Amino acid sequence: MIKTFCLTISRIRLIVGLLNRPPRVLLAAFSLFGTLIIAVIPAFAAPASGEFIADKRCELFQSKNKQTNPDQWQSNIGERYPVLEILGNSLKPDWLRVRTNAIKSPMRWISGACGQYQSNIAGSNLSIPATAVEPAQTTTAADIKAKNRDSLKEHGATQKSQGDQCRISEKFDANVLALSWQSTFCELYGSRKAECHALSQTSESTQWQHFSLHGLWPNKQQCGTRYGYCSTVKLQPNDFCTYPEFELNPSVRKNLEEVMPSARYGTCLERHQWWKHGTCRSQDPNEYFLLATQLTQAVNASAWVQGFIHERIGKNVTKSELNQSFDASFGKGAHTKMSLECAKGLLSEIRINLPEVIKTSDSLPSLLAKADKAKKGSCPETITIDQPN
Repeated sequence: MIKTFCLTISRIRLIVGLLNRPPRVLLAAFSLFGTLIIAVIPAFAAPASGEFIADKRCELFQSKNKQTNPDQWQSNIGERYPVLEILGNSLKPDWLRVRTNAIKSPMRWISGACGQYQSNIAGSNLSIPATAVEPAQTTTAADIKAKNRDSLKEHGATQKSQGDQCRISEKFDANVLALSWQSTFCELYGSRKAECHALSQTSESTQWQHFSLHGLWPNKQQCGTRYGYCSTVKLQPNDFCTYPEFELNPSVRKNLEEVMPSARYGTCLERHQWWKHGTCRSQDPNEYFLLATQLTQAVNASAWVQGFIHERIGKNVTKSELNQSFDASFGKGAHTKMSLECAKGLLSEIRINLPEVIKTSDSLPSLLAKADKAKKGSCPETITIDQPN
């Protein structure tokens, strides 16, 4: 009781002392108190819905504060993740808690700088499986929601219109050939994948020695990564093997399995690539995968892969050395049409920009000459070409 009384008297004396100070001193004191109060208020995540579209490789943290990342999960460029919570600005969050396919701790945090957040506004045409997202929660008062209902409907209608335009086949204006380095994929992301387990039985497999087909992606500039799913399938399932099956000619299937280990060992990446990307380019999966495999084989048959890359497996290279070698194989300035993607300093993927029209008779140098310049990739100045583990 005496201690409490003394503390109260001390606080009164402090306030009285401040009031007797000049106005400038008083203002500075209250400003300091305000800063201290703000500094100790913790930042809380707000429940949210919608999806996050990754545009770069970033770590997916179990705890963003401790930077823990079980199994070293990273986002895939162009992949969509259902959003559960956001931290920071409601339009451009600093952090988002998303649902992933990770076996351990599927709810992960990703930096807002790693892609685009699209809120689940009423009337929008976002492709989010109903079972994949928790019911939307909000702390917004009912009267505020009512006041903004008309503007939300208008904004939602605009998004729906744009979304519809991004699902119409054969409306693309460019293409991207995405090729993965299998060793890096298996080391960082695919330890439980059947193809990685099978390939790990021999380090001499040719599929460790060249790039694997990730996908051939038609692009529409006004849609960005939202261009896709141009057929009856509109959602990405949690497991690629739950996509509908489709038939491929035996010769096309054989060639595809040589450049896409997932197709060979039954983890169904080819289904995802067809239903999300291929349906926007062609009505025939044979035509789509024939072109994709031919382009992949052209890259792997080049002096850049057969010479430069092969000789440096397990070694470090500089980005400038890699780019110079790419130009030597595909033409002056060709490296500006390719983005290099890395994870933990390891080359994980290359993304080659290609023009809208691609004929089977076109050479890669001629296609690269007509393509737009690529965005800067995520690789550092020194890159490691990973070797089989």
